Amino acid sequence: MKFILPDVLYTMRNILVALIAFLSIQLVSARPPGHWLGILEIKPITYRVYLKLTGPSAQLFLLNPKANEIPLDTLFFRNDSLYFKRSDFYSTFEGKYAPASNTITGSWTDDGRKKHPVTFRPVNPDTLSGLRPKVTKTYVRKKPDQRNDGLKIGSASETRINIDLLDSLSYRIMREQFPNIHALLIARNGFLIYEDYFYGWKADDLWLIQSATKSFTSALTGIALAKNEIKSLEDPICRYLEEYKDKACNDQNRNITIRQLLTMTTGLDWNELEFDYYDERNTANQCGKAPDPFDCVLSRAKTNSSSPVFAYNSMNHLMMNKILRKSTSIKNEKELKQRLLSPLKIEKVNTGNEDFGVIGDISITPRDMVKFGLLYLNDGVWNEKQIIPSNWVKESTSPKIRINDDEGYGYFWWTKKFNSNGFTIDTYYAWGYGGQYIFVVPSLNLVVSMTASNWIMNEKKYAFEMMEKYILQACY
Repeated sequence: MKFILPDVLYTMRNILVALIAFLSIQLVSARPPGHWLGILEIKPITYRVYLKLTGPSAQLFLLNPKANEIPLDTLFFRNDSLYFKRSDFYSTFEGKYAPASNTITGSWTDDGRKKHPVTFRPVNPDTLSGLRPKVTKTYVRKKPDQRNDGLKIGSASETRINIDLLDSLSYRIMREQFPNIHALLIARNGFLIYEDYFYGWKADDLWLIQSATKSFTSALTGIALAKNEIKSLEDPICRYLEEYKDKACNDQNRNITIRQLLTMTTGLDWNELEFDYYDERNTANQCGKAPDPFDCVLSRAKTNSSSPVFAYNSMNHLMMNKILRKSTSIKNEKELKQRLLSPLKIEKVNTGNEDFGVIGDISITPRDMVKFGLLYLNDGVWNEKQIIPSNWVKESTSPKIRINDDEGYGYFWWTKKFNSNGFTIDTYYAWGYGGQYIFVVPSLNLVVSMTASNWIMNEKKYAFEMMEKYILQACY
């Protein structure tokens, strides 16, 4: 006969199972309590690992340099032994507490099953860079450094800007009213007058600027047009994508042009901005995981519309890089460095790996982001040399597609009408996921670069408020 548990006992059993599972994750002995910092070297990277053993649970963070919490499957401290595990990365730590030296010493096993020695020592979290925007609780303004990088340094008085209003913005970033901002740099009238970093980031640190890279590709497109390597924006992409001829030149796609790539109006069904990038429904996620992302995007159905439909598509950037590779006969990385970065004296850059014959998003410093913005503000001229054709600067940054009442899109550049101090201010900007920005405001002779780690759908609200209420108003 089959025995059936009474409902009450069945419920109690489930609660007990859940409690045991919870304790297996949360169990932390009261000894030793406090805050601990360990140094983990997995060459070529050195990680700072912050262990918080306070309260009812424990937390683990990587500080590189900003704090990022590491979710753990298991963490417990029994007697003198500490153990924690993260199964999705196959990482574990096993160590022992030594009361005499007040340290926790052990080994971190990485996903390759290699062991790395780590010693945790007590630390005052108030002095730990990366946990908060600033270690100090009071804001102290620091003038931008004069470096041999081509940027001119100026003062608030000579650029006629309200420095106190900018200080109040930095103070609000420190209080995390504008969260997860890493860098804020402002140049006016050709001078860098404001430069601030948060969460331990420094001027020399590279940062992945995500889709703000598209605006660099736009610049290279303008240069290729001026050199007659690309004949016209009306050229069909079919002409350049020979290895995908079956898909690029079929009845559905053969009329897709370079102009449509640049304006995000190819007509291909795409929902990249409708879902989080980690969402399986996101078409960028789907094609990013496909064996061949180019084949994937060119296989998408076309929407039925007689007028251009804006559908932001990061694959357009990669297809444009493939077109540039074909038309210039130069590899993307070499073209980027020779034609754009080297003339700007941008020497520190990471272009990532080349996949399917092209590069993707790049990493540069916030100061170099400012230089790129100044290049556009100066109609493509840097150090009295024309780097980008002036007509392309104007054409590519003027709106071709209206997204809403205030925003538009040019050729891999966004446009925005801000309302500040009673004025409507036309702006164009490069944008990258997470809060990477290069704002150019011609009427105010202004360039702003920001980096951040706001991995949410509506992160633009922070940058727009910072621009509208503080930075733009400081110019009046």
